[in-house]
Amino acid sequence: MKYNTNEEKLKLPEYGRLIQKMVEHACTIEDRAKRQEYAQRIVRIMAQLNPQLKNIPNFTHKLWDHLAYMANYELDIDYPVEICKREEGSRPQKLSYPQGSIRYRHYGRLIENAIKKLSEEPDDEQRESRLLLVANRMKRNLAAWKGGSATDNKVARDLEIYSDGKLTL
Repeated sequence: MKYNTNEEKLKLPEYGRLIQKMVEHACTIEDRAKRQEYAQRIVRIMAQLNPQLKNIPNFTHKLWDHLAYMANYELDIDYPVEICKREEGSRPQKLSYPQGSIRYRHYGRLIENAIKKLSEEPDDEQRESRLLLVANRMKRNLAAWKGGSATDNKVARDLEIYSDGKLTL
C-alpha cells in the first residue's frame, strides 16, 4: 500500500497530489504542441479546484505561475503570461512577542498597562471615570474566563493588588 507520507512533499498542497503528478507528466511529454495543450488543461483544472482565485485580479497569471513553480520552472512551453519566479526561502520575519509575565493572564497586558498608567495619574474625576471603565473591562474579562461568575469584590481586590494599593473602588 502506498502512503502519502512516503511520497515527496507537495509544492502547493492546495492543488493536491494529482495535479502535481500531472505537472510531472507534462514535463516528460516529448511533443511541444501536446505538452502545451496538456499544460493548458492542467491550468483549467487548477482553476476549477480553486474557484475562490477567480476574484483575485490576474488570476490566470497566478495559475500559470503556480504551474511553473510546480514544474521547477523546467516545463518548456509558451506561457501566455510572463512567469515570476518564487523565492524558496522567502518568509516574513517572526514577530517579537513581549517577554515578561502577566500577574493575572485572564485580564491581559492591556489591563495591566492601563492600571499602571492610572495609578500614576493625579486623583481627580477623570481618573475615577477611567478607573470604572478599567474595572468594568476587568469584570468582563474575568466573566469570559471563568464562565460568567465574576464578582465585584474579586475585581476590586485584583485592582488593589495590581496597583499596589493605590487604586480602590
